[in-house]
Amino acid sequence: MADDWDFTPDGRHRQSFRMTALAMFESEQGRKVICDFVCPTKITRNIFNPDITIWMDTIKEGRFEDTNKMFEKPTNAEYHFTHWLSDRDIKALANEIR
Repeated sequence: MADDWDFTPDGRHRQSFRMTALAMFESEQGRKVICDFVCPTKITRNIFNPDITIWMDTIKEGRFEDTNKMFEKPTNAEYHFTHWLSDRDIKALANEIR
């Protein structure tokens, strides 16, 4: 959809705004929306403003050094996991969120 990808702070802000617009459009169509993308800073998470935040805290650092350097731990995640969930746990979590 966009041909201006970059991972500068401004580029990451643009992506958060785009994900917000896409999620809002789908929600306005009566659809349930789940978004999965890296929001490494408090600002990018505030731009997106999710109803629920699930932090999959399962690695010590990511593969991109620039993201690692700017990463700020979420302080208000409704769900925080430090290990991968089993299929059974995922289904239970989905039911709880639903």
